[in-house]
Amino acid sequence: MLKSLQQFHARYRHTLRSLGRFLIYFVAFFLAALAYWVGDNFGEPPLEQVLYHLQFGMSGLVDTDVALIHSFLQTCLVWPIGLALLIVLIDTAMALFLSHTHQHYFLAKMAGKLNIHLIKGVYWVIGHRAPAYVLVAAMIYFGMQFSVLAFIHHQFGDDYFSAHYVYPEKVEIQAKSPKNLVLIYVESLENSYKDKTLFGDNLLAKLDALGGESFSQFRQAPGTGWTIAGITATQCGLPLKSVSLYDGNGVGENIKSFLPRAVCLGDILHKFGYYNVYMGSDALPFSGKGKFFQDHHYDEVYGRDELKGNLSKQQMNYWGLYDDALLKHAKDKLTQLHKRKQRFNLVFTTIDTHGPDGYYSNTCKQRGAQNFADIVECTSGNVAEFVRWMQKRGYLKDTQVVILGDHLAMENPLSEKIYIIQQRTIYNQFISQPPIQKNRDEVLHFDMYPTIIEFLGFNVVGGRLGLGYSAISNQVPAPNASFEEMEENLLNNSEQYLDLWKPKTTP
Repeated sequence: MLKSLQQFHARYRHTLRSLGRFLIYFVAFFLAALAYWVGDNFGEPPLEQVLYHLQFGMSGLVDTDVALIHSFLQTCLVWPIGLALLIVLIDTAMALFLSHTHQHYFLAKMAGKLNIHLIKGVYWVIGHRAPAYVLVAAMIYFGMQFSVLAFIHHQFGDDYFSAHYVYPEKVEIQAKSPKNLVLIYVESLENSYKDKTLFGDNLLAKLDALGGESFSQFRQAPGTGWTIAGITATQCGLPLKSVSLYDGNGVGENIKSFLPRAVCLGDILHKFGYYNVYMGSDALPFSGKGKFFQDHHYDEVYGRDELKGNLSKQQMNYWGLYDDALLKHAKDKLTQLHKRKQRFNLVFTTIDTHGPDGYYSNTCKQRGAQNFADIVECTSGNVAEFVRWMQKRGYLKDTQVVILGDHLAMENPLSEKIYIIQQRTIYNQFISQPPIQKNRDEVLHFDMYPTIIEFLGFNVVGGRLGLGYSAISNQVPAPNASFEEMEENLLNNSEQYLDLWKPKTTP
């Protein structure tokens, strides 16, 4: 048996060597290409975000953005395979030249002119070990792109979450004069688009003209930098991170409920008799978004498949409905909700300003949109027109409106301009009569949770829910940790955080 293996190895050693080197080169080029592709399309997401999506909702992406999938296949598979093959072919030719010099007259003549021993030495030091060098370089680039060192730190750092989290179910919430809520998450909307020095105009002028109050320093905390994370943070007061890597008892292996032990906005409003509705343009399975709303007392949950109706593929973008079609559905639903004579909470998320290139709805095309800046300005106008429509219908008399960017903008055609700004902040506006009275201007996603509850006409005793501090309460204490400390330690491993993902026990 051993002799047969030796004979097999002797006969096919060059083939096996070439195959092994090809696989190493491919892995190296794949890691480098993946890091580049993610950066080119999504900016610089931390490893937590990548792992979360791999764990929770890639199925919704596969049949969503065809252009994105094609880009991935070309960049992360075709190019790495092609480069690996080319290098292995050159490498194999070089190896054969060096190992067969003594057998060929032409090669012997060449060897006479060259110092063949020197060539062999150089090849052994550089060429022979080249796959290892390339793999190490690719791993370093991959690690830098996804902040792997920070991810490693999170496995061993102090448990920040347990030290600062306030369980909402233990907080007394008093209803004073509660109103309805319309909560609008505008994809990747940040205050940078208001900078006239960068864009010539304030691209969000139509939204600003609504006259609501805003927090000028709405900063992005760790674990909040993508849509479902921003939603979870503003509605539950906690970050999102991958959980399957941390647990030893299968918490994250087969998640059937989305933070089942967390008490969120929908849960609290349901307790006070609200009827909760969510509407979004993209597929509900992607990133677990549908599961989140379904598991936190939203009575109606709509995504791409539920809303597309008779729309053809030409009438939808790669994610789903364009914003103008979604806003039409939102108007119809809002009209229905007002007729119910029951307090309600209507949440919807837009999509047209999604990177890397944005989407041109028919409405924006008719208004002459030709580039990403035009899409941002048109989206601003569409959302502002929706609020104006509410005003004309008299809905603002009993309904509070909150407009939030779900997170900072990811990679898009305007990134080079907005990345110039040292401290970027997220767009927000609270529309009510009378206007809110702010207790500070610097807020995080988590602070929106108790702030929105109080904005509706409730009193949150102590002003705290989850990791959030109300920004309009007179009784809230000052946050007891710095933003820098939160950035460093919030995503550290926490048993208390993992407990929120465990199934509820039935009494």
